Amino acid sequence: MQTQMFRRVALVILGNVFIGLAVSLLRIANLGTDPFSTMNLGLSSTLNLSLGIFQVIINLVLFPLMIVYLRNSIGLGTIVNMFGIGFISDFFVYIYFNLFEQIPGLELRLMFMLVAVTLTSLGVALYVTPDLGMAPYDALAFVIEKVSNGNIRFSIARMITDVSAVIIGFMFGAVVGVATVILAFFLGPFIQFFRARVAEPLVHPKMPPITFTE
Repeated sequence: MQTQMFRRVALVILGNVFIGLAVSLLRIANLGTDPFSTMNLGLSSTLNLSLGIFQVIINLVLFPLMIVYLRNSIGLGTIVNMFGIGFISDFFVYIYFNLFEQIPGLELRLMFMLVAVTLTSLGVALYVTPDLGMAPYDALAFVIEKVSNGNIRFSIARMITDVSAVIIGFMFGAVVGVATVILAFFLGPFIQFFRARVAEPLVHPKMPPITFTE
């Protein structure tokens, strides 16, 4: 039992590190980011705050909705995501520009984007599969569905939140690019792929068959 819990906690932490690294690669590539990061980057730059600090603020604003409507979805994953992603991203971006001091060429930017999309999908799969809590933004669509008594389905609610986040980010100067489109339309299937092929086997490994010897 302790080994199982340790594995779940490790996957939650590793998944969030992957997501933070992915956001940093998208910021360096300058080809757009996921909807939530797009909004946060636009607003944080306008307010002259780091992504890490602003992301904590916006998560704290959304967190009461989870307490009221989705209390059972609050866990370690919620806390790690709320306070970790933005600062992890800031750290990797800081390291990169201190080492190289310039935006890479287009070929390298495209490679960064592809790696980031993969890491985002894998990271989300690793952090949600252990069922140890979700981030306030990820919970927002579930809250909308619940408040509307199911009249607004989760898929529609998630589309509403993502499109709204992209519009807000764009209005405040964030880059909306090809990566934003890819993540908006293909992130779900990619996450499902990594959940089935990677995360689920790690969370629920198959036990070896029991053999009896004389």
